[in-house]
Amino acid sequence: MSWERELNPLIHSYTHLSHFPREQEALHLLKRLASLVKPLMRARNWTVGTLAEMYPEDDPGLLGLNINKGEQILVRLRESSDRYQFRPFERLVNTMLHELTHIVFSGHDQWFHAFLDQLHEELAGLMAKGYTGEGFLGRGQRLGGRDIPYHEALRLARAEAASRRADLGFGGRMLGGVGPRPGQDLRSAILDSVERRRAGSELGCANNNRADRELQAISQTWLRNGFRTKAEEDAANEAAMAQALWELVHEEKKRKYDDLYDSPPARPNPLSYGGGGFLEDRFRGRDADFIRNAERPTPPRPVSPELRSYWACSLCTLHNPIHAATCGACGNWRSRDLR
Repeated sequence: MSWERELNPLIHSYTHLSHFPREQEALHLLKRLASLVKPLMRARNWTVGTLAEMYPEDDPGLLGLNINKGEQILVRLRESSDRYQFRPFERLVNTMLHELTHIVFSGHDQWFHAFLDQLHEELAGLMAKGYTGEGFLGRGQRLGGRDIPYHEALRLARAEAASRRADLGFGGRMLGGVGPRPGQDLRSAILDSVERRRAGSELGCANNNRADRELQAISQTWLRNGFRTKAEEDAANEAAMAQALWELVHEEKKRKYDDLYDSPPARPNPLSYGGGGFLEDRFRGRDADFIRNAERPTPPRPVSPELRSYWACSLCTLHNPIHAATCGACGNWRSRDLR
């Protein structure tokens, strides 16, 4: 087997349950999950040590687990009632984004849900441009081992996004490659997905009210029972294309929200399991109507700079209440010019 060794993988290894049926499909699902969320991870300098399958029969409602802020992430791939059947891919993606959010936030508070909403919006924006994971650069445009400059990656990303939107016949596909129902636009379909995810987002997460020692015991049980596969290193051109497409999404958001959009400085995220080499640039000014959740209020989006009710951390970019002196996520002090 020949591997392209150009970039360190953002997910170092995969572990699937080799004694379960359809084991190769399980490994493929893990790799597909990783492929889909890599642009979000790369933008925040996140790495995950092991992405693993779990199947806790004594706890059928347990869907995901994050150990030590990304050292290990475990996901239930199969239906609790039938180990031969995999959960819908869209729900696997919801679980994956939920567990990635635990890299930054341990508890399920309003900050956790605000951050998770941002991840969902970013991924929805990527998929609306036709992004389906690795292999986005297609139709004869692969450039072999030659590194492509940023402007060329951006040009190819724009062209590929336009071509895929034309092929799909609408602004992208939903998670898992399933389009909206007849008569339903993409925005409504995504909103339905977000609301379904919120309805049980905490119930299936092992990080909710469990001690670190208990979490470690749960994870080790499934890692011992699994077969480990070392991740192939990411091809530089694939990563450049995905990053360029991700930045296209952010360009659109910046034009939409103008000065309400914050562009943080490029620096590593100290809360992540590992570091990366790309800029951290998070979407700001969420569309409140799109991600509204009456039961879990999130930090409000101000309607104008004068009415701004938050300050953005210069280190991790979290939106904090205007009266807070330090960041609620990383403890960074509020900048003097924001006081």
